[in-house]
Amino acid sequence: MVFAAEVEGRLRAEIERIARQRRPIAELNREIGARAEALGLTRPSYARVRQIVLEVRDTVEIPSWGELLVDVDLRLRSPMILLDKLGGTWEMDEDAGLKGGRGVRR
Repeated sequence: MVFAAEVEGRLRAEIERIARQRRPIAELNREIGARAEALGLTRPSYARVRQIVLEVRDTVEIPSWGELLVDVDLRLRSPMILLDKLGGTWEMDEDAGLKGGRGVRR
């Protein structure tokens, strides 16, 4: 029985990088397949590329300390946000991770 190779290293990093672009997953899969072949690697399956892309797109990005300090200094955020970050109680949107339905996720 033959199984698909694990997607790791440079190819996984490339998938994660282009996953942030709001393009259809099928288009990203074709691009990744071409890059894999150019690197001499096995093309990852569409299902695995889709899984990685959705995982990256559904990740809630929490700003760094530097970003928060600049935002507080410029009065874009309340200083209370620093206590939330320090306490690990980062407030997320009610629908975090539930972006879109079928098709291209927005």
